[in-house]
This record gives sequence, C-alpha cells and structure tokens, in this order.
Amino acid sequence: MYDIPMNFYKTESPQPPFAPFVTVAPRHELKHGGYYAWRPQGTPDWLLKHTIAGHGRFGHASGEIITKAGDAVIHKPGVAHDYGVPENEDHWEIIWVHFRPRPEWLEWLVWPEEAPGLMRLRITDLTDRKRIERQLHDMNRLARSDSPRRESFAMNALERALLMYDRHNPIQAARHTDPRVEAVMYHLRENLAQKFDAATCVAASGLSQSRLYQLFKTQVGQSPLEFLELLRVEKAKQHLERTSDSVQQIALEIGFDDPLYFSRRFRHRVGISPRDFRARLSDRKSGSVAEIG
Repeated sequence: MYDIPMNFYKTESPQPPFAPFVTVAPRHELKHGGYYAWRPQGTPDWLLKHTIAGHGRFGHASGEIITKAGDAVIHKPGVAHDYGVPENEDHWEIIWVHFRPRPEWLEWLVWPEEAPGLMRLRITDLTDRKRIERQLHDMNRLARSDSPRRESFAMNALERALLMYDRHNPIQAARHTDPRVEAVMYHLRENLAQKFDAATCVAASGLSQSRLYQLFKTQVGQSPLEFLELLRVEKAKQHLERTSDSVQQIALEIGFDDPLYFSRRFRHRVGISPRDFRARLSDRKSGSVAEIG
C-alpha cells in the first residue's frame, strides 16, 4: 500500500455496512476544505463520484488526479479510497453513489483507467453534463422517497446516467460488443438454472475456449461463469423481494444445488446474506438509510 500525506489524511473512513439502496443512499453534498476519506480496502461495491463544481483529489499508488466540473470517477470494488478536497481548495460539490451493477451494465463500466480500478470520464458537453446531473439528482431524490419501489426507481435513474456517460466513453466509441460474446451472454441468460457447461458456451461462440474466455473477460469484465453467477444473484434478489419462497427454494430455482453455497456466493456479491437482504427490504419501508461518502 502506498503512503498517504500525513498532513492530509489522519483517520480511516467507515465502510458501508450493507448493499447500496438497501441501507446506503446516494447523496448530493458540498464538501469543504479539509474533507477527506481513506479506506485502504475500498468497499465491496462500486463507488461513483461526479463533480458538479469545485475540485476533488483522488490519490492512487502512482500519484493523484484532480477533478473539476463534469468529471466522473469510479472506484471498482476492493480498490483503495483516497479522496477529498485538495489542499488550497475551499470546496468540492459532488453527487456520489455506492452501487452494484446489473449484469447488462458491465460493458458500460469499462472506462479509461487512471490507475488499476480507478476510472475517470470527462464530460465536456455542457448540455449532456446537465442531463447527467439531472439523472443523478433524480437518483438521489428517488432513493430517499417513501415509494415502496424506491430502489428500482433510483437504480433506473442511475442506469440512465450511465448510458449517458457511455456516449462520452472513448473506449466504447472504439469498440462494440463482439457478436460472439453476445451469443454466449444470451445463452447464459436463457439457461440461467442449467449447470454451467464451458463446452456449450464455446459452441455458441464458435471460438476456441481460450479465445472466448480472453474476449469475454476483455469486453464484459468477468469470465462466463462469473457472469452467470451475477445473473443468478440478480434473479435471486428479485425472488427475495417479490415472493415468500424459502432461500432453499430460490437457490434450486436459479441453479444452485447447495443452499449454503448459494448463500455464500450471494453474500460475496451483495455483501449480506439472502435472509438479511430480505429483512432489509422490509425494514427500509419504515426505516432510514445510512449515508456515507
């Protein structure tokens, strides 16, 4: 781990205890000089910070970046958080959100990297910048509303913002998802509960296994098996919210033979157990959400 300027960072910031939109709400904030955050292990979710005005500082192992209005920075899960208001600056206006991407979002989240796991986009078009900021404001407002579907509404607003960011991503402008990768993704979605079979994926793509895995990892950010697990966990979340089925029933329905293994993988992806996830969904209707920047 790299050194942190002792005159800038002195304490570690807490980590969000649970999955976003369950107990962690997004936020629009004005930070002042001296604000900082230091989490050496990062968080188990993705963190997006969009600068509306002022300047922000993001440190990494090789140096730092300074953001200005229109800059969006993402930390991937497990990447150290080292950010705050730069020295000699008096404020930093931001909208931030901790989130776990839906499966179809992954290809939109391949942004230019400033350092491993630390990505930035710069939105120079003022009209598009305002459109993105409106979606982020809506996300914040909806996540804090009294709607029983507030998580879904907020996630939809975030999805629209990510699609707008995608228009300005030079990496996406230079490539599109390979149709052979799309064929495998379609196969996995349509056979969610079936046992993973690498040979079937290879046949669907028409590529060799090594070439398929390399291309899939490059374009989706995960292996086919990891992508299938993500699809299954997303389906499980829907069942936990919309049905009273037991965890064992849900596990079997989405392709897990062992409910205990399913619970471990769910916790790995979401941050809490399936039972706790269902309990939090009930609690949020009457309780408040935590805030962390």
